[in-house]
Amino acid sequence: MTRSSRSPLRLLASLGIEHPGEIDVEAIAFSCGATVVYEPLQGCAGRILGYEDRAIITVDSDCSRARQRFTAAHELGHWLRDRGSVSQFSCSQQDFVLSWGKEDPERRANRFAAELLLPEPMFRRDAKDRELVFDSVRELADVYETSLTSTAIRLVKLGSFPGMIVCNERGAGRWRWFVRGPLVPDSIWPVDRPGRESVAFELLNDVEPGGKEVVPVSAWVEGDGLDRFAVHEDTLVVGRYVLSLLWWRDESHLLSILEGD
Repeated sequence: MTRSSRSPLRLLASLGIEHPGEIDVEAIAFSCGATVVYEPLQGCAGRILGYEDRAIITVDSDCSRARQRFTAAHELGHWLRDRGSVSQFSCSQQDFVLSWGKEDPERRANRFAAELLLPEPMFRRDAKDRELVFDSVRELADVYETSLTSTAIRLVKLGSFPGMIVCNERGAGRWRWFVRGPLVPDSIWPVDRPGRESVAFELLNDVEPGGKEVVPVSAWVEGDGLDRFAVHEDTLVVGRYVLSLLWWRDESHLLSILEGD
């Protein structure tokens, strides 16, 4: 396989894969010279051991099926980027949560996995007109057999509504990462910690179980005079992290915020 054909979409097309149910990550990896095996792992969610044009990807057998699929695809991303030079690589569960916020090999492997398991043409079709809430995320995650985090990020990027996802960690000083959708301007920047009016504030302080609410924009976005504007928030806990989906019904609401109208 040439380097130019290693993109996820090219790979899927070369194998004739057109529907989510056909995305067999083990078979795809095998076609690339990598064999996926499952066994209990300590201290990591997955690892890859390669030599020349062959590799063994080991995935933690104790993880959920969605996590196993993403881990296998993530390790395959490492393999295809450095095929012939990778000798050994391991990734922790934390890598899969935190590595969406910085440009490094882990984020590139995360992106490869998301594009392989949640390919843009299929996902855009299935995500069309779905609200940017975790109910939508769960339904899509069931179809694609993917994790909530990766599916939520994909919905932010490829869905029908302007929005963003923010990851906070209990006990941390500020958000760990955030991802904007393409309709959200770069000037929209999350505050270091969500305000008291947010659902996330309650979850970070073990007050409430989370859920959906319309909250003041000022609880989430940096800037003056934003308390008179609103944003839809849906927040849940994933381990020690708190994930928040923030979205607007249409771009006019964002323009009002930017223009102060």
